[in-house]
Amino acid sequence: MATFLSKNINTGYLKNRLTLKEQGGALIRISDMLINGFTLNEALVFQSRLNRKHEDLYMRMIDGIQGGKPPYEVLSECHFDNQACAQLFFADKHGYIAEALKESGEYLLRKTSERKKLFNLMQYPLILLFVLVIIGILMQWLLLPRFKTLYSSMDFQPGVGITLILHLTQNISIYFTSLILAISAVFIVIKTVINKKTAIEKASFYSRVPLIHSFYTLYQTVFLSREWSFLLKSGFSMNEVIKIMEAQNFRPLLRETAEEIKDLLMLGYSFSDAISELPYIEEELKVIIAHGEQNGRLDSELQYFSQICLQTLEEKTIKVFQIIQPIIFVLIGLIVITVYMSIFLPMFQMIESI
Repeated sequence: MATFLSKNINTGYLKNRLTLKEQGGALIRISDMLINGFTLNEALVFQSRLNRKHEDLYMRMIDGIQGGKPPYEVLSECHFDNQACAQLFFADKHGYIAEALKESGEYLLRKTSERKKLFNLMQYPLILLFVLVIIGILMQWLLLPRFKTLYSSMDFQPGVGITLILHLTQNISIYFTSLILAISAVFIVIKTVINKKTAIEKASFYSRVPLIHSFYTLYQTVFLSREWSFLLKSGFSMNEVIKIMEAQNFRPLLRETAEEIKDLLMLGYSFSDAISELPYIEEELKVIIAHGEQNGRLDSELQYFSQICLQTLEEKTIKVFQIIQPIIFVLIGLIVITVYMSIFLPMFQMIESI
């Protein structure tokens, strides 16, 4: 009975969970309220009054905070994004709660916006592609058999080029389905193999994939440099920062990175040299750390560097969105041309042979 009730309660929480966009907006509003003098408990009470739909969820957060749980643990139990929870874990150590809430909220809103852009980008081309597949199926079952009957009655033998075009058009649905299945199979196999690896091995793999490596390294660098900056500003030493990274459970990569850096430091590496041994971190970070250690402004330089990396990441994302859609339309255009050629070229060739 207790298990049944527990499952029902958990199911209710899952149904009541906030979307990424709602999470981002809530975190930004709470951050603004903290900056303006509200306590975290007061901010959550206000949010519960503002959002009646998720009042139960906010009340659960309030109970957690009043019960002495740290904010990151409360948000994790309420199924907030792991990245946001990780930032709040570090904020619990360095004390910049309002800033961490705001940055987490902005990150979630950016993530939502990028997903929406990608969906809008792919929506129209995918609809066109689906229509073309339907046209190919209809041609295969209705039009092409009539062409074959006509060719036989007129004793017409199409050339090699037209035969190839007709073959492609007739089997477009088969080739399309086979391509999707092959890509899915390769993806599943790669995902299965990668999931068996450690977090550092996964990160090293992603940092070598040609199309995504720059995005991945920038993403990891933004997070590390920003959180290190806050921790150093709060007076923690680098050794203490590494221990804090080891203590969190939201991002296994951070924990393994801390362990890797600690091992390298014990072997006599400087901190900047240890960072350069990590393939999933931007190489410029080593230079920034070495320079910051010399002039004693490592915390500020890391903060500026994280902002630069974030801006670069956003610019690269916009460029990718601008490139993807034209490529898709060109491919669809080639398919349309192939379909038209399969209809008209045999007709023209037949007319010429009469």
